[in-house]
Amino acid sequence: MTITIDQAASFLNTASRQFAPEIAVKTRLGLEMESKLMQRTSTGEYYVTESMESSEILQPYQGAFTPKGTLTHSENAIRVRPIKIDLTFTEEQLEKWYYAWQNSRFEGGKDPRNYSYAQYVLEREITPKLQDDLNSVSWLGSYAQPTPGTAGDSVDSVDGFKKVIADAITAGKIPAGNVYSSGVLSVSNMRDQVEGFLDSIPEALTSKGGKILCSPQLVRWYLRDYRGEFSSIPSLYNPEAGALRPVLVDAYNVELVPIATMAGSQRMVFLANGRDNMIWVDRAGYATYPNFIFDTAPRVLQCYATIYRGYGFEFPAEIYVNNQV
Repeated sequence: MTITIDQAASFLNTASRQFAPEIAVKTRLGLEMESKLMQRTSTGEYYVTESMESSEILQPYQGAFTPKGTLTHSENAIRVRPIKIDLTFTEEQLEKWYYAWQNSRFEGGKDPRNYSYAQYVLEREITPKLQDDLNSVSWLGSYAQPTPGTAGDSVDSVDGFKKVIADAITAGKIPAGNVYSSGVLSVSNMRDQVEGFLDSIPEALTSKGGKILCSPQLVRWYLRDYRGEFSSIPSLYNPEAGALRPVLVDAYNVELVPIATMAGSQRMVFLANGRDNMIWVDRAGYATYPNFIFDTAPRVLQCYATIYRGYGFEFPAEIYVNNQV
């Protein structure tokens, strides 16, 4: 079987349009950080939120009008940047994918009539790496201006939450009182540090329940520290459900949520239930997930797509973190 560049461009463009909803769903399901957060849409380069803080306003009744309280408005802007995919494929690559696709068609439980070669290239060869890169930039991203004519690293595409949090602390947008001084976390102090972190947050928030986003290693440390102290763990395998129960902190309805892209970080981020504050943003008028376009060039097939992303907090003053990065 010979796969030519012209042929491939034609049926890949058709498949990209035909299977766009399925590709979008598959992409979304593989985005770990974004799946835990609320989505917002900007109408321009920035997604802007306006917040208002008030001093005490309640007072005893009297017949005269006695004004009390001051209102302070603040604005928070999240930059929403374009990020792109530019790929090239040779005829040799396309032919190798063809034979790999032929083999995959006969996997158990799969109807070969419903899984085309073009769909295979899009879903099995391109989408998984897109998911990996978006997962990575959602935490590790730190925007860097590209060098004209040179492709930049994926982490240079947009500011991820690691940088957003650090910048917000430096700028005072996350108040100093919201940053718990945990010191270096370890397998021998993790339970105490998690409980100390929650104890430092107003009960008006922790009483709502919520979650702490952190690296998988920190969750393991918490379980091992807990097991070492009490010869048990707060999360047991549930054979009926076929999965692990949530890791809940004693006396709090707060779950420790491992985020793989936070691996290597000692940052903990508390999110209260009902206060959708940590968000990711796309841009109106543009695809949330890539719509791939294929074109021909001398001896290669070109694939390109553009999406927009921004990461941040609608109200940084309500975010609670520890002081480790």
